[in-house]
Amino acid sequence: MTAYQLIFEGQIQEGRDPETVRRNLAALFNVPASEIESLFSNAPVILKDGLDIETARRDKTAFEDTGAICRLTVQPGAEATSAASGDPVANSAQPSAGAQDVEQPADVRRYGLRHPYYLSFYHKPFYRDVVRHWRGLAFVHLLILLALTGAVFMLHFKALATIFVDEEAPAILSQIPPITIERGAVQTNVAQPYRIYRTGGSRLFAVIDTTGEITSLRQTDAMLLLTRSKLMARIGSGDSRIIDLQPIEKLELTRGDIARWLQTSLRWAPVVLFPLMLFFSFFLRTVQVLIYGGIGVVASMLWKRPLPFSAAVSVGIMAMTPVILIDTLVMVLRLDLPFWGYGGFVLALIYLLFGIWAATEDPPSPGTERGWG
Repeated sequence: MTAYQLIFEGQIQEGRDPETVRRNLAALFNVPASEIESLFSNAPVILKDGLDIETARRDKTAFEDTGAICRLTVQPGAEATSAASGDPVANSAQPSAGAQDVEQPADVRRYGLRHPYYLSFYHKPFYRDVVRHWRGLAFVHLLILLALTGAVFMLHFKALATIFVDEEAPAILSQIPPITIERGAVQTNVAQPYRIYRTGGSRLFAVIDTTGEITSLRQTDAMLLLTRSKLMARIGSGDSRIIDLQPIEKLELTRGDIARWLQTSLRWAPVVLFPLMLFFSFFLRTVQVLIYGGIGVVASMLWKRPLPFSAAVSVGIMAMTPVILIDTLVMVLRLDLPFWGYGGFVLALIYLLFGIWAATEDPPSPGTERGWG
């Protein structure tokens, strides 16, 4: 015969006092009031299942007398079993015929695109919902997340660049000599190594040396080094970029040229760089979550609750969400966190395992505990 279940989604009736409802639920379940909080934090939960229609209606009434709200639905799989049996009594108990107050089983997504930004930090039911319903939607979330954090990065970059162009660049530009690059070779008419300082003259900004005395950023504290055939730029701690000037046939640089280039770059760099950054970050994050998906599948198998690869990938995307958000906050606040690169990876792995564990854990069913029915 058809079986029914009662589901609680953490909602209470309008106008009811939440604390009073919690005390009523504690009395119904015959448990301390402190234990009722898990009923709300783990919602949605199955209160009871395997019920006949009369028992289900009676228990629904008893539960809602407390001021909380629950749903009465056909237990998934029960309809198919009844129909296949050919039992006319069982078939007559289908909700469309004799239980109009029963909701049809709805295997639907319970959380939307706004929820990962905070629920991914702690909420087990959210991770269970991700496994069941977020296969394609998880990548939509990832794209939106990267677009939002990328926009924050671009705004932060433009703010810093504007400060540099307006406040520091004039003093730096006044020190730059005329520079000619011909057939990949840099030429200038000043004594070298030639040093250019930031505003105030206390911090070294750039060095020009075509003599070969200084050939690496390791030999100087400058942010930029221009040698006879290369331009080297210091990017962050211990990282650098090298531009080979050999392909340049002929280029003459003056202070006016550089000033105009800075203003043009300030105006157009965010527009040009944002879609490129979004494309490459989405590609790299996709590769990362595919790796996490493999780890998640292995973890679920070790817990003897194997998940499909696509579900584990979705959990991996949600596991990366806190890390990406924290990473953006660290950048904006300009926090110096040692080993954050490794720490972010470890944190994402912890959230991955938490999400896999939450998704494979049996959802709580408080109604089966002592004190009710």
